[in-house]
Amino acid sequence: MGNEGKQPIGRIVVAFLVGVALAVGICLFVPQVRAAIAGGQQTPAQSAASGSNDTQAQASFDNAHIDYSKTFPSWNKDSAALAELVSFVSNATDPASKGYVEPADRVATFDMDGTLVCEKAPVYFDFCLTMHRVLDDASFSATPEERSAMEATREQANQGKVYDPSDGPTKSDLVASAFAGMTPKDFRAYVNDFADKTAAVGFANMTYAQSFYKPMTEVVDYLRANQFDVWVVSACEREVTRAMVSRIGVPMDHVVATDVAYASTKQNGQVADKYNMGLDEDVVLSTPLDEVECGKNGKPLAIMREIGKRPILAFGNSSGDYAMLNFTESNPEHKGMGVLVLCDDTVREYGDAERAKEQTEESARQGWTLFHMSDQDWATIYGEGVTKTQLPGAQEGAQQQAA
Repeated sequence: MGNEGKQPIGRIVVAFLVGVALAVGICLFVPQVRAAIAGGQQTPAQSAASGSNDTQAQASFDNAHIDYSKTFPSWNKDSAALAELVSFVSNATDPASKGYVEPADRVATFDMDGTLVCEKAPVYFDFCLTMHRVLDDASFSATPEERSAMEATREQANQGKVYDPSDGPTKSDLVASAFAGMTPKDFRAYVNDFADKTAAVGFANMTYAQSFYKPMTEVVDYLRANQFDVWVVSACEREVTRAMVSRIGVPMDHVVATDVAYASTKQNGQVADKYNMGLDEDVVLSTPLDEVECGKNGKPLAIMREIGKRPILAFGNSSGDYAMLNFTESNPEHKGMGVLVLCDDTVREYGDAERAKEQTEESARQGWTLFHMSDQDWATIYGEGVTKTQLPGAQEGAQQQAA
C-alpha cells in the first residue's frame, strides 16, 4: 500500500499544471487572433498555411505604395503613361485582382535599339561596331568590298541615314564577315571594349556603353522587382545583343535575336550533323548569318520558338516591333500591354517630328501605350552632363538637300 495513497494527489497536481498551461496559452493566443481579425490580417495559422502568397501580397503592397522618386527618378512624376504601366503591374501582381498573373507567366519583352539603347549615334550600334572594325581597327584586314560598304555606311550614317546595300552586302553579311573566326566570348569582349572606350557620335560626355535610356532601365528593374521574366528580342545579331544587354542585368539565355552562324574551328564548311568536333577544337563565329532575321513578324515567331509563352508586356520603338506589340496586346489568356517608345525629343535626342506623328496615329489605331522621350514623360534621357551635339555630316547633308 506504500504509494497507493499518493496517486490521487499526483494526478490532481498534473491536472492543475495542465490547466494553468492551457489558460496561459489562451491568454496569449486569443488577443493575437482578435487583433488579426480586427485588422484584416492573417492569423498565425493562416499565415503559416498561405506560404508563397505572403510574398505575392507583399509585392502588391510595395507596388501600391511605390516611391516614384526612388523607383523612377528619370521620369516626369506626372507621366500618365508611367501611371498606366504601374496600374497594369499592380493588377498583374495582386492576388486579389481579376488581372492577377502567376509569376511564371509574367513575360515582358523589350526591343533593344531605340527602345533600351540609343538608336541614332549616328546609326544602329552593330553598324557602329562594324564600321570601327573595318575602317578603324588596324588589327583587321578588311576586303575591298567590306571597306567600300563601310565607307558608304559611315557617310550616310553621319547624315542621319541608314545604309542601303543596293546590290552589295547586307548589314548581316558585313557583321558576319568582319568577326568570323572569333570565339563568342572573345567577340563579346571586343563589343564591350568598343562600347566602353568609344564616344557615341552626335553626343557629348557619353560612350556607347552609357547610351542606355535611363527611364527604360528603371522600367526593367521595376519589372524584375515585381517578378517579371524579362527578355530582349532584337533584330540585332544575337552575340552583339548579349554583350550589350548584359550591362543591365539581362542574362545571355534571355536574348532572342538574329541568329549568329557558328562552326567548330576545323569544320571547314562540312554539314554540322555529319561532323564531330575534336578535343582540340573550339566553337567560333562563322558565316553567313541566318536569313530569317528577328524583325517584324519574325519577332512573335521567334518568341514562341525560344520562349514558348506569349508576353503580357512588350516594348518597342519602330515598325519592326509592331507585330510583337500586337502579339502581346491580343494575348487571349492574360490582358496584354504593348508600349511604343516614341522618339519625339529634338533637343536631347535626334527626334523626327514627322515619324513621331505617324507613330502616334498608328498607336491610337492599335491601342498601344506611348512612352514619350520628350519631357512629357522623361525628365532625363541619358542623365546629367550628356548633351546632343551634331552629326559630323549633318551640315554637308543639309547643303546637298538644299542644292
